[in-house]
Amino acid sequence: MGKDGKDAERVTTTLTRAQKAELDRLAKTQGVKVAWLVRRAVERYLEEAAGGPMLPLELERGEDGKR
Repeated sequence: MGKDGKDAERVTTTLTRAQKAELDRLAKTQGVKVAWLVRRAVERYLEEAAGGPMLPLELERGEDGKR
């Protein structure tokens, strides 16, 4: 379960078919997994909600290479 596997929890949610299709399309285009996109989106949302720095949502292969 990713690099944070020892300190991670699984979350289940329901998306519309259109949302899932768009995530699939973006993941394929960027060469990453849908789970990676979702984790990065959640990180960004939590930073914004906490008033922290808004870092760019990196869609290129980067620090965790196993996307």
